This record gives sequence, C-alpha cells and structure tokens, in this order.
Amino acid sequence: MPTGIHKNECKTKTSFTDRLDGVPLPKGFILPQFTQFNGTGDPIKHLQGFLAKMTITSNYPDIYAKAFF
Repeated sequence: MPTGIHKNECKTKTSFTDRLDGVPLPKGFILPQFTQFNGTGDPIKHLQGFLAKMTITSNYPDIYAKAFF
C-alpha cells in the first residue's frame, strides 16, 4: 500500500486484506512499535528488525502480515 494512504482510502481492497482484517489477535497481544521505512537506509535490515520484533511476540504468519500492513 502506498505510503500516506490509509487502507480504508484505497479504491480496491483485495481478498487478502479482507482476510487479514478478520484475523483475530491472541488475547493479550501487544503490537510492537515500529518505525515506518522512509526510503533511506537498508531495506533488508529494516525488514530484519521487523521480523525480530514480531518473532518475540508471535508465531503466526497471518499476524506478521497484519502487522506489516
């Protein structure tokens, strides 16, 4: 999704995002704080940091995807 556009403002919404919207979060789950990638720096290191934070809090790929969007 383009930076600066809220998911509810998109003209189309795929079944993938519909499915992610319906993924329940585990009881007590707290989403880690993330800094949005701003186009500078190393994108691979940025994604590695995201995965490291998510690995600590969840084992569910759907929750990784939900947090990413």
